[in-house]
Amino acid sequence: MMKRKLLTLAILLISLSPCATGRTIPAGSFFDRVVLGMEWGYTQCFFLSRNYNFITEEGYRAFEKSDAFYFRPNAQVLANVGYRLSEQLTLSLYGGYIGVGEQNRLIPALLRASYFPSTDSEDGLFAYAQGGAAWHVHSTEGRTAWLATLGGGYRFRLSYDTHLDLLIGIKYLHDHPSIPNPEGPGNVPERNIRMNNAGYCALDISIAVSF
Repeated sequence: MMKRKLLTLAILLISLSPCATGRTIPAGSFFDRVVLGMEWGYTQCFFLSRNYNFITEEGYRAFEKSDAFYFRPNAQVLANVGYRLSEQLTLSLYGGYIGVGEQNRLIPALLRASYFPSTDSEDGLFAYAQGGAAWHVHSTEGRTAWLATLGGGYRFRLSYDTHLDLLIGIKYLHDHPSIPNPEGPGNVPERNIRMNNAGYCALDISIAVSF
């Protein structure tokens, strides 16, 4: 019953044909193709690119631009519901709670494609790509961030329909963070911001269970 309720979020996947995605799955009900899972991970930021343009309290325009190594550890926890297009390809919707950078917490909504060169029911290597939007838990300007990850991993089969995955990937977050006020406490007011683009690069290491 729980799978039936959660899968209303992924009903659009029915229209996708598995014909070009590898080995087909033996005939069965729609819910036989459903995959549920949880993922826990460690995120290590290692690079930050910033491009700020704003009006100061004194009325002049200020520019800040930098590209530098930037080391900040974070964690993430994700839940997912997926649909097996074939024994080699699965599409999943992910949501949860992630941290990227300093005091930067987000709630993502991501679409992930996972490819298993052999099959998804055997031990072996796989690759994945994901992307989507993320919203700040604490924000002064409320703009949406965008997130993308490329990576791979190794799958261990625990039982007939339960698997343990070890994953590693490179994450990129395009964000619009608050700008610290260079002339006093607090942040630059939103009305004075003309540009506040920031790009974070990070290494993700995580463990996942699916069933």
